Amino acid sequence: MLPRTWLKYNAPPWVSLLKLWTLFVILVIAIAYFKLDFRLADIIYAMEGSDWTLSDSWLTKHVLHDMGKRFSISMGVGVLILIVASFLVERIKKLRRPAIYLFTSTALSALVVSSIKNSINVACPWDLVRYGGDITYIGLLQKWPDGLPDIACFPAGHASAGYAWIALYFFFDYLFESPGWRRLGAAVALFMGLVFGIDQQVRGAHFMSHDLWSLIISFSVSRVLAYFILHRDRVRESENTSLIDI
Repeated sequence: MLPRTWLKYNAPPWVSLLKLWTLFVILVIAIAYFKLDFRLADIIYAMEGSDWTLSDSWLTKHVLHDMGKRFSISMGVGVLILIVASFLVERIKKLRRPAIYLFTSTALSALVVSSIKNSINVACPWDLVRYGGDITYIGLLQKWPDGLPDIACFPAGHASAGYAWIALYFFFDYLFESPGWRRLGAAVALFMGLVFGIDQQVRGAHFMSHDLWSLIISFSVSRVLAYFILHRDRVRESENTSLIDI
């Protein structure tokens, strides 16, 4: 249903993204129907002694959450420095367009996730009565009671700090012919997203599906921007080259 060619930055994304989102909605429905979010959270909660004992531990809170967030931001700063340097150093001028894409895509992915998160009330696992909190579970499509405080827990913001870097896949696809580079880019983003996401699940801050939403949002943003920023740039280069040859 999703041919491998659609993962190229220069392939139109619309039909393939529609198919991907259709499959994703089916997956989300299955997760809700089989209560997989709760089953996984139940296991984690039980392993921690029926309490979120790892919510404020040195590793989960200070290293994987706080330092992990700063690490992702520092990567963004590094890309921004590369963009500025491309205006000053002729040898790296060719990196300007892909670097602008990379910075724009990661920033926009995080912004979209954050905007949704701050506009929808969804409780975190640690807020729920089921896990020692004081709020009864309220589904995503259910009305949030007026008497409850606003809680921003969907999608997973910290996981998006990793998954937003899925743009590295298209960044390397634009720069190199070898598939090894784009696979490395995808591996870096998926590794960071998984580590950050699992960390938050262990802390009781998110359900598994919250992370999956952050992943597909980040991928969709990076895929569409890759087509408009990278592919359109290559098209213009080809047209200009043809005119020069003539």
